[in-house]
Amino acid sequence: MFEAKPYTGKTAFEQWVEYEGVPMIRDFIVSDLNSIEVKPWDRLGASGSWVVLGAPEDQLSMGSYVCEVGPGKSTKPQKHLYEEIVYVLRGSGATTVWNEGEKPLTFEWKRGSLFSPPINTWHQHFNGSGVEPVRYVALTNAPAVFNMFHSYEFIMNNPFRFKERFDGNSEYFSGKGASRPGLVWESNFIPDIVNLDLHEFSVKGPGLRQVEMELSSDTLSSHLNDSPVGVYKKAHRHGPGAYIIVLAGRGYTLMWREGEKWARFDWGPGSMMSPPNRWFHQHFNLGKEHIRQLALKGWGQKYPIGGWEQMFKSTEAGGDMIEFEDEDPAIRAKYVEELKKEGLELKNLPINYRKG
Repeated sequence: MFEAKPYTGKTAFEQWVEYEGVPMIRDFIVSDLNSIEVKPWDRLGASGSWVVLGAPEDQLSMGSYVCEVGPGKSTKPQKHLYEEIVYVLRGSGATTVWNEGEKPLTFEWKRGSLFSPPINTWHQHFNGSGVEPVRYVALTNAPAVFNMFHSYEFIMNNPFRFKERFDGNSEYFSGKGASRPGLVWESNFIPDIVNLDLHEFSVKGPGLRQVEMELSSDTLSSHLNDSPVGVYKKAHRHGPGAYIIVLAGRGYTLMWREGEKWARFDWGPGSMMSPPNRWFHQHFNLGKEHIRQLALKGWGQKYPIGGWEQMFKSTEAGGDMIEFEDEDPAIRAKYVEELKKEGLELKNLPINYRKG
């Protein structure tokens, strides 16, 4: 049985990962979630790897993992006191969710599905193919929970039932949902995020469309956005715990601490990155198609953790978003140069942009 020791250079979460013998990638970005090496994970009865991104000092609250379930196989039943959002990278199958002594509910999913097993419910994932493996990525707040309680028994074998989170209703995972203020789609299961309606959201950049997704009454949430060719988004910053997955398109992201030089990270389909706490970051489309990004994050609008509204308020007004006219002109100049290499032109020059 795992038992966390007082801090001696490794947090309780890091000790747990080491105990389970699962590899852990620590970086700012991974180039392709589909090609990450996974190794046998006895607790899950599958293969996997932790992917904990951001600056080292930020890797204490949120973390993700990639899991691969072999053809015709399933994971072992699991339940735990940390939340997780699952995005299916490839394959198709089904998940069964239940509370102790109650009738299980089963729903089917495929590549592009998004769901969240309600906190502390039993759940088990099944690969629906006898030929191809299933691979998914999940964002969790396991690091924060393990570092807070540092008790495996309390986290993994707690009998408490969150009745307000999961009531066993047969329609719980039907895929139905409702639109809420703030461009939010609230549901417990999204069969295919490709078919979700996106809304105009040009506050972060011209032509941008977005939808927020709240699942299973989680604190965690996600959003999906789409940006046209030849444009880039305004720089902004927020707290740690946003994991951005590139679903389509290619380009690069700049990240920097206020007052410091930016670092560039190139990405394409399957890449995942996480901007560090309070670092500005800015995404640039370099391809001939729209870019589509899915952000899994540690906060949402239904159960906010404060300050998220500042992301859409100008730094000149005390917020956390740099308007185009206030950014370093070198950022745009570099993007124009990169576009020319691709035979493309800039499309989002605002009328009031200062050129020098």
